[in-house]
Amino acid sequence: MVIFTTTDYWRYRTTFPVKQIWKDIQQEYKLEKEKKRKETHQYHDKIFKEILDNKKEFINFINRYTDYPQEQKSIKENEIEKYNRKFVTANFTTKESDIIYKIKGKDIFFILEQQSKIDYDMAKRMTEYCVELIRNVVKGKQRIKIYPLIIPIVFYTGKRRWDAPKSLSGIQERYQGFEPLDYPKYNLVDNNDFSKEELMKEDSAISKAMLFEKLKTKEEMKEVLEMLFQKKLTKEESKCLNLMFEYSNDVRKKLSEEEIETYKEKIRKEGEERKMTVFEEYIIDLIDKRNEAQEEAKRAKEEARKEARKEARKQAKKEAEKVIKEMIKKQLSDEIIMDTTKISKKDLQKLKEEV
Repeated sequence: MVIFTTTDYWRYRTTFPVKQIWKDIQQEYKLEKEKKRKETHQYHDKIFKEILDNKKEFINFINRYTDYPQEQKSIKENEIEKYNRKFVTANFTTKESDIIYKIKGKDIFFILEQQSKIDYDMAKRMTEYCVELIRNVVKGKQRIKIYPLIIPIVFYTGKRRWDAPKSLSGIQERYQGFEPLDYPKYNLVDNNDFSKEELMKEDSAISKAMLFEKLKTKEEMKEVLEMLFQKKLTKEESKCLNLMFEYSNDVRKKLSEEEIETYKEKIRKEGEERKMTVFEEYIIDLIDKRNEAQEEAKRAKEEARKEARKEARKQAKKEAEKVIKEMIKKQLSDEIIMDTTKISKKDLQKLKEEV
């Protein structure tokens, strides 16, 4: 039997790189740990990116969760379009934002970055994104009078409140009264600003993804899921739950595979029921449209009658004025004309000036 003795140890210890092997093992462990961490965040971020890649969900997010002026009308889904999120920078590298939309027919852009961790370089990053996007949009254009409007948004879904600076202006060096450049601020949507009750009431996928970020225990998650199934899931909410079950490590830590499969089956059954509901809604919508068309036709007829009466009154007035002018030409007295035609003295005087 071959054995490794203490003598062997002392013989080989100076030539055998034990320390280096140990360092290699530690480095490999760190790399594997970092890889898993990145994969976890990639899966986590994929949920929000896939949801917000839907125009309807993005519009709902802008209108509901940002500081979009309430006095303005809400942005409509048909008013925006997706924009290429990849663009070449001035130094020929490629930048890629999470989500970029633009207003149709205008150089107005929304850049949205989703963060699950606080990034204290975000002010710098968003400034770079805005500058590079403008450069990309105006490239090749001559005599630019109006530059694009960029609306930068950071959507944060972490547990701690966001405390990173929103602009480079506030963190620049100062020197003898010289004012720092007025760098733009980014808009912040912090999931911590919304309660679970608010998010539960919203019938959208993004609200449910935000809601699940707030659930801390398995019991809390199961309670929320039961409440969602009781109120009947919307198509968007079903999609969100399927994404959560597929990609959320947090959900998989709290729920067993059997429990997840049970919830998936419930979603499938609700989807089948929803198909019939959609068909019923389609029929009801057709009936409503027919009724609306009938009401519109009725209103159109009434308007036509009003217009006809208005035209008849106008024509009658012209005929009356013609008769009165003939009476004026025959030099009948004002009293006789007014008594016969019931015209006012003021209107009679006007007609006399026209004769």
